Amino acid sequence: MKAKQSKTSRSKCVVYVRVSSRKQTSDGGGLSSQERSCRDYAERAGYEVIQVFEDVISGRFSDRPGMNDLLSFLKRIDGNQYAVIVDDITRFARDVSAHTSLRAKIMECGASIESPKLKFGEDANSRFMETLFAAIAALDREKNAEQSMDRTISRLKNGFWTFSSPLGYRYEKFRGPEGGKHLVKEEPIATIITEALEGFASGRFQSQAEVKRFLDAKPEFPRAKGQNEIKYDIVRNLLTKLVYAGYLEYAEWGVPLTRARHEPLISYDTFLLIQDRLSEKQVAPFRKDLDKDFPLRGFMVCGSCGYRLTACWSKSGTGTLYPYYLCHHKGCTERGKSTNRDKVEEQFEHLLSTLRPSAQTMDCASQMFERAWAKRKETSAEEAQRLRARAKQIEKDIDTLLNRLARTVSELTVGAYERRIAELQSEKADLEAKGQNVSIPDRDYDEMFELAMTFLSNPFEIWKNGDLEVKRTVLRLVFAKPLEFCRQTGVRTGETTLPFKALGFIESSESKMVRSRRLELPRVLPHSDLNAARLPIPPRPHVIR
Repeated sequence: MKAKQSKTSRSKCVVYVRVSSRKQTSDGGGLSSQERSCRDYAERAGYEVIQVFEDVISGRFSDRPGMNDLLSFLKRIDGNQYAVIVDDITRFARDVSAHTSLRAKIMECGASIESPKLKFGEDANSRFMETLFAAIAALDREKNAEQSMDRTISRLKNGFWTFSSPLGYRYEKFRGPEGGKHLVKEEPIATIITEALEGFASGRFQSQAEVKRFLDAKPEFPRAKGQNEIKYDIVRNLLTKLVYAGYLEYAEWGVPLTRARHEPLISYDTFLLIQDRLSEKQVAPFRKDLDKDFPLRGFMVCGSCGYRLTACWSKSGTGTLYPYYLCHHKGCTERGKSTNRDKVEEQFEHLLSTLRPSAQTMDCASQMFERAWAKRKETSAEEAQRLRARAKQIEKDIDTLLNRLARTVSELTVGAYERRIAELQSEKADLEAKGQNVSIPDRDYDEMFELAMTFLSNPFEIWKNGDLEVKRTVLRLVFAKPLEFCRQTGVRTGETTLPFKALGFIESSESKMVRSRRLELPRVLPHSDLNAARLPIPPRPHVIR
């Protein structure tokens, strides 16, 4: 250790200032106020201030950027000529171990520690008082942390989000007895997120990659600095964030599923559907360079192994590129054997064009759907009332369990009560979400279903005139499962969704109006059609993927 010098022999000093957060940098005890106090002390003591070091970090840590720079500075020069001035012991450290460690490191450099509010001496009384004040500072910090945590948990339980505002929201002052701030929608970002989440839940976007592509196409959606594309972790965060459904939950802090006070972007049912879809097997990943040229990629599966077909452009010996669909699954007998894209898509379009019910069938279906719509409107009020009654009963059950919990001392019983309360909270949230969805808009049938009936009457026309996103939507709305393709027999019959099954049933039942075979998809396309669709296949020296 360097030889100690008396205070009178020191002629220079450095100033150290610290706050715990950026918010404190401008308040009454901020960095500038501390520096002013230290400089006044240095002037009275006859010190020349050489440099100021600052930190924005909690006082419980000893490893701090500003403090590390200060220690490095003292090691480079003759520390015996320097004093380290801090405004208060709480600015130096708010933890006994951190205080002791930093004090020892500064003293090893030969420098002294001084403050306008406390004497840092070497005698027993001074060291005792210094340690005592450091312990009081640590206690004060811990009590503040506990109070802050209690306030945060209480506010969460009252339905207020307490963390940084998520994308699509911003904070505004809450005009209510609770005070503070609450989340409000930030447009147009909120609307974009709603469309993305509902699109993924409904199947409009089949994968997270398609959600990302949708967000990339929205210039209003914020991006990281210097980035043109949305990162996948942002997409994943959007799809898994409960706050967008208007609920809060923080199991680590004992906050059960709680109805939030802000306006949701999606319903709770939609959120649950998104989580179910995230757990499903993913489709073929989106490839920006291929998907626009191969709209069936990821939706067509190999008839031999059942795995999804991929696609590629193949270059001939003359350098001309040709498009192909093929299977890449190891162990498949058709692995690497490709089929010309135009042949596959022509067969598919022939299949899709057969899903065109007659005008009589559409009229019959429209009348049936309209009667069902009217019946649903009659029963929706009764269903909503039943859900509200059950939700009120759950609230009573929760209050009863909370009263019992307050009088229980057994840890096993407490745990059982807490689990049951969490289950009831979840059931209540589900009922509230269903209650929101059970009501039917007060609009007439034609206004609500005109677009849907147009699609059902001729999906092939929409496919033919649509872009890639529209074509993907048609695939998901028409077919319940991916279509199978066999190189020898062509595109096989696919399972249609419920609306098309209903139309097929209506048409087969109305044999006098239309022959039933019009809506029945052929098991295999006729060989004559295959021959007509067959195109010359050039050689494929190598494949570009």
